[in-house]
Amino acid sequence: MSLKILHMNDKANLLYELIFLVSIFFAPVSRGEVSGELFLFPKVTAIFRSDLENASALENDDYKYGVDIFATYEYRDFRVLGEYLLTEDGPDLERIILGWVVSDHTFWIGRNHTPIEYWNTQFHHGSYLETSISRPAIVDYEHDVGILPMHTGGLLLEGVFKRGEQGFGYSWSIGVGPEYEEILEEWHPLSPETGNQDITTTLNLYLEPVLYAPTRYGLFVNYTEIPAKSRGLDEIKQISSGIYGNWKSQPWRLIGSSFFIHNRLESSNGAREDEFFSAYIQAEYSISDKWILFGRLEASIGDEDDAYLALFPEFINERIMGGIRVNIIHHNALKLEFSRNRTSDDVYGQFMLQWDAMF
Repeated sequence: MSLKILHMNDKANLLYELIFLVSIFFAPVSRGEVSGELFLFPKVTAIFRSDLENASALENDDYKYGVDIFATYEYRDFRVLGEYLLTEDGPDLERIILGWVVSDHTFWIGRNHTPIEYWNTQFHHGSYLETSISRPAIVDYEHDVGILPMHTGGLLLEGVFKRGEQGFGYSWSIGVGPEYEEILEEWHPLSPETGNQDITTTLNLYLEPVLYAPTRYGLFVNYTEIPAKSRGLDEIKQISSGIYGNWKSQPWRLIGSSFFIHNRLESSNGAREDEFFSAYIQAEYSISDKWILFGRLEASIGDEDDAYLALFPEFINERIMGGIRVNIIHHNALKLEFSRNRTSDDVYGQFMLQWDAMF
């Protein structure tokens, strides 16, 4: 299956980006039945690594900065959501979706976050919302050497069925996913000439023991066809599935997920199929509203000879991590994070320091 993408020249792309940036600053304005909100999530991160191999593609020191601009509009039963990320690597329109609400169900169209497990749907690019600095490697974004389709351009249907105090929720998406060119390149609504992306579809089902409370347990399945013209490949057919949970009872919080991933790599020389298992568990302990300790374990099984993972040598197969977050005045936070990481080429230590905020 191949979905053709129309070309758009660079001047048109720039015009649309300017229109979007101007429009989101009017989001906080409410007039009659129209209302909106605007949030800014700035961050600055310093990364220091040790014990890298001489031939490692990673840097000993790295510095990242940026701001995530998140805006929403509401008009009767219609919704508009936009998310624009400005970083040291340049601007990127991460989400732009139009929604229609019917009771407890919403139909969205546009570029959205793929409803894979919990982390990718609950925490967007505003890192202030995440207790830790890093995301679990298995749910890293495509441009951060992620290996799964974290963004989908197309349709998203989500909602919840209420039963007393409980809620049974669902999310189903279908649209275009990424293509592989050294990394996964997701489809961009303002730059649709980025490639020949193909189909991706995801189903996520979950239970909330107490409706709209933090605790949630669920399962998911995703199917994606990834065009791949690098390294002699033609296409990658990927199936990922798993279970996840988010449990919170003060002062504790646990977030975890497990993934079973099957890949079929097709080329003119035939096809190869591999599969591996990956999981993570993150524990958080709130000493007070200001101080939070956190730690995470990540592990993979069957990754050593996996042909798909060989395409992503910087992917972290195993990690043990710990850190502390300090919430300071006016929605500002300071975070420290230490970890030991294993990729296919490296075993190294990493220290991260981050300031982030929400305005």
